[in-house]
Amino acid sequence: MKTLRTTTAVGGIDAAAVLNALLAHLTEHEFEARPQDAGWLLDYDGAHIFFLAKGDSLSAEIMAPTQELLFDARMMVHHHLAEFAACDSTAIRWEGDQPAFERPPAFRVLTVVSAQHLTPHMRRLRFRAEDLARYADNENLHCKLLLPQPGVTQPEWPTLGPDGLPCLPSGEKRLDMRTYTIRHIDSQAGWMDIDFVLHEDAGPGAAWAQRAQPGDQIGVSGPGGRSARPAAWMLLAADETGLPAIARIAESLPSGTRGEIIIEVQNAEDELPLSMPESMSLRWLHRDSRRPGESSLLRDSILACDIPAEENRFVWVAAEFTTAQTVRKWLRDTVGMSGKEQLVVAYWRLGVDETNMKSGGRTDKAEETARDAGR
Repeated sequence: MKTLRTTTAVGGIDAAAVLNALLAHLTEHEFEARPQDAGWLLDYDGAHIFFLAKGDSLSAEIMAPTQELLFDARMMVHHHLAEFAACDSTAIRWEGDQPAFERPPAFRVLTVVSAQHLTPHMRRLRFRAEDLARYADNENLHCKLLLPQPGVTQPEWPTLGPDGLPCLPSGEKRLDMRTYTIRHIDSQAGWMDIDFVLHEDAGPGAAWAQRAQPGDQIGVSGPGGRSARPAAWMLLAADETGLPAIARIAESLPSGTRGEIIIEVQNAEDELPLSMPESMSLRWLHRDSRRPGESSLLRDSILACDIPAEENRFVWVAAEFTTAQTVRKWLRDTVGMSGKEQLVVAYWRLGVDETNMKSGGRTDKAEETARDAGR
């Protein structure tokens, strides 16, 4: 099998400092890089990425066995170089083998099959699509939905430009991108379920889900967003935006897992039955008349948890930005948990939607991981 190769370089920067920051970020997300030939070699799902900092230039070479993996790895590197080198993404040029696709290889068209209200504030949509095998991965829970504007019945979908980068339609045909949890999936049967939180000040995702009917179509790309690492003792905590993810994580845990699950919702009508190990406890928190973001219930409950000082433990939290910041700092500085023992993610930020915040718009989740950037 031929190995495909593509290379790029960014100049005029403090290459060593940029590379150190980039590698530190990827290491936080459990990617491993090792020194090789004066540079660093990173394994990426079967592709190999070689970074070399020399003077004011940082180069990257990608070697992959397939066109799809070459594209995924190139997108991951492209976005991270643009971010950490603080350069214009369009200025990054690639040489060598080019991905030969009309559309991004992860892209699929989803068609609504059915809809049901699980609670007054959560609606489940079932979608059908072709070739969902790459999405049936318990290590990556999330996907990015591409949502047409209201009234658009024939959407235009992403294509690839001459530089191999995705091109999104603009104007009235523009697509809003929001990140959601894949709640259930059967790739062989060709369907997936996604649960949408509904609220009064609905963003594009919740608004589309509220009016969606069988036959309606959206696009999807992914997957991304790490799951919780199974451990002997676990804490899973979230508001309703993280409820679908917690439900999926909890039902996949080994039967002997110990720990606690804490979920904040509006009221008792928003509780859902969860499948979970018998040795884990479940606690529901009710905001009642308070709006999301106006309650400290979730934050206070997490900070009051007695987290055991044992080697095999893990904490997974999804919450509003300020709550996530507080919890992450507490776990690190007070509890003494390493980065490999926790994953605390801001699923939304009060007053900000995902268009303007990488870590998420209100109830429309995004996770800032290497896999999300790559896919």
